[in-house]
Amino acid sequence: MMDSVTLDKRREVRLDSQDIIRWKRPGRIEDHKAWTVDRSPSGYGFMSRIDEAPRVGDLIHVRRFDHDRWAAFEEPFKVARILPATDELVVVGCTVND
Repeated sequence: MMDSVTLDKRREVRLDSQDIIRWKRPGRIEDHKAWTVDRSPSGYGFMSRIDEAPRVGDLIHVRRFDHDRWAAFEEPFKVARILPATDELVVVGCTVND
């Protein structure tokens, strides 16, 4: 896992998360599946394929699978950072866009 001392930029406590989410950039016809690695009151960290990953600064809409349906977050998230995880995957850190 990430070194929480050097990489933890959020002020809230992060909780482990294994949610299935879907994300897309506003105005684009796309629908990307991802798996979260952590969450906090103001954001998510999730795994994405390198070739599909958003870029730092992108706004994204996120939906989370909640038992039997997709629940959309009302506010968009802003991509704060991208960290390499493997040759094919990155960890995307995003925050609620205020």
